[in-house]
Amino acid sequence: MLLITNCMTVRKTLTSIVLAGALALGGAGCSNNPEYHFNGKIGEEQVKFYEKDLANDNFLEVVKADGSKVKYGDFDDDFRLDHVQITVGDNTTKYNANSTNPMAKGIVKKAQKEFDDYLTKITDIQTAPLNRE
Repeated sequence: MLLITNCMTVRKTLTSIVLAGALALGGAGCSNNPEYHFNGKIGEEQVKFYEKDLANDNFLEVVKADGSKVKYGDFDDDFRLDHVQITVGDNTTKYNANSTNPMAKGIVKKAQKEFDDYLTKITDIQTAPLNRE
């Protein structure tokens, strides 16, 4: 009976260790691009960059000074947008990079430039202490 109790204790301990490891992998501890993690103001805009799904998906959310919102999504960690979602008032529209609609592709192309510009601004802010004399 003592052997069964000890085996059950070991099994529970191992299960706890495996579960803790799985939770750690799925949480904020995994990151491919920590240099871009940001949540703050850039000028008049509220800007947030974060990663999801074991750090393979990058998201940049921007709340503009006029209250409109733009969410940029990159699903395969290549920093090429897969979609952009724009919210103005109560209206939200999502534009996909792989759309057959040339207008949607044009909007994603313009959003790509904005996305790249925000990443540059984030890098400038994050590295500002290195650039002081």
